[in-house]
Amino acid sequence: MQDKNSKQQKFLIAYYGLLQSLHLLVLIRAGYMMLLQGEPAPFPILPPPGGWQEQTMPFMLGLAGMDVIGIILGIYYSFKTLFKQEHIPGLGILSLTIFISGAVVFAAGTYPSGAWAAHPLSYWSMVILFAPVPYLYVKLLQSNAK
Repeated sequence: MQDKNSKQQKFLIAYYGLLQSLHLLVLIRAGYMMLLQGEPAPFPILPPPGGWQEQTMPFMLGLAGMDVIGIILGIYYSFKTLFKQEHIPGLGILSLTIFISGAVVFAAGTYPSGAWAAHPLSYWSMVILFAPVPYLYVKLLQSNAK
């Protein structure tokens, strides 16, 4: 990572690592509440007004499983880049591909249900927090193509 934009890229990688760390904590909390305490779906999967359909929760749990894989890869990528000065663009691209595709699938599954209209602050705050990530993805794809 020896280009003139390396400070910006390092900032984005640090942001991505922090975002994924927080994402993991939120998923652990949600999983604990749902699976061990039997509570209804908490943030980040707040339900639409009529609640989630029965088949939705196994889908969300599967998506969360893929998220955890992407999160672990993202945290590892960020750690290696920032603390070990070992930049592995392919690892970043892989973790970001999982993260971005998961976000698209999550949005495609939750937006039409009315969950976003019922909880706009929660869902749109996720969008705002997520917004810098596609830029990092593009930067990594460009640097990997060189």
